[in-house]
Order: sequence, then structure tokens, then C-alpha cells
Amino acid sequence: MMSDSLRLTDADVVQYLRDNPDFFIAKDDVLTELRIPHNSGQATSLIERQLAVYRERNVELRQRLTDLLENARRNDKLFSKTKRLVLSLIDAKNWIDVEVALDDSLRQDFNVDHWSLLYFTDEQLEHPLRSISNKDKQREIHRLFKGHRAFCGQLTDETMDLLLDEHHSSAESIAAAQIRNGQQTGVLCVASDDPKFYRSSMDTLFLDYISDVLGLILPDLPQS
Repeated sequence: MMSDSLRLTDADVVQYLRDNPDFFIAKDDVLTELRIPHNSGQATSLIERQLAVYRERNVELRQRLTDLLENARRNDKLFSKTKRLVLSLIDAKNWIDVEVALDDSLRQDFNVDHWSLLYFTDEQLEHPLRSISNKDKQREIHRLFKGHRAFCGQLTDETMDLLLDEHHSSAESIAAAQIRNGQQTGVLCVASDDPKFYRSSMDTLFLDYISDVLGLILPDLPQS
């Protein structure tokens, strides 16, 4: 009888097989005799179990590849749409051109229900462009971001009105990004009638990028 000090543990057997991957070569009889219990109550041979594991992994890998390809296609489409918008913004000669470029792209390419651009200036802008000249209101808007560059989610009706005004009373969720040129100079907002469309966990990379472009071009644009 084997003493307790010499008794093999499961870990010992696993380590031995890992250290000796050729162990089963020329031992086909052992392979066919080994039976592995299955959750169904039936036993399968080691080879059958290995094949089942490989099939499961193959299905998983195929699904991962499909997801990666689908994500790449979505990113490619997003890049093309973003590129068109950026080129239109760079080509803008005045605020009216900016409004046209944003409205056309956000509504047609990105299916945005509502949008607004708030800019900290004394100049008079027309909806959906809005000038925010009051310093207290500027600070109130800045505090909404809580130190972050952008945010998504549902807000109170009062805050939605602050960012979108009464023209967008049906909006239920929103994404907003700071427009910056050294410091915050405005906010770009997009909103949806679907309360779950813009979630707090959503990536705002696209919105950040467009806001960066606006931060560079808006300070030098004439109103008309």
C-alpha cells in the first residue's frame, strides 16, 4: 500500500502530464480506456472529450472573429462619416456654415434626434447654436461635467432645458462634450427621444473629437 507521503495528488498527475506531453504516444489502448464523466451522466473517452473541447473553443473563436470584423466595419463607417463632418467644419467660413455642417451630418449620418451647440460668447447666435454670455450660467454648465471631458445619460428636466432649451422637450437622454481652447468655451450636445440611448457607460470618443475640431475653428469664425 502506498504511504500518505508518497500518495499522488491530482496536481501531481496534471503537472506530470504537462511535463511529459508525449506520454500517450504508443498508448492508444490507454486513451480509449480512459472515461471522463459528463454532466449528462454519460461517460466519454478522453479523445472524445478533447474533440468536444476543441469544437467549443472553435465556435468561441469564430464568434470572436465575427465580432471583431463587425466592429471593424462599424468603425470604418464611423471614420468615413466623421471625416466628412470634419472636412465640412474646416471648410466653414462662418457660423452658418458650421450649423449647416453639423445639422446635416448629425441628423443624416448619425441619426441624432436633437442637437445643440452652446458657446460662451457675447455674440448673438440662432438656434440650435446658442450664445451663453452670463458667467454664472457658464459656471453652472461647467460644473455639470464634474471634471470630466464629456458625459452621457439622463438628466433632470431643468438641466435638459439648460443644455437643449425648450425646442427639445421630447429629448430623454443626452451626450455632451466640452468645447475647449485652453479652457472651456462651449458644449456640443446630442440627444435622443429614447431614454436608454445615451447611457453613462457609453464611449464619447466621436463627440470628443468633433468638439476638439470646434474648439480650434470657432474662435476665428465671423458670425455671418
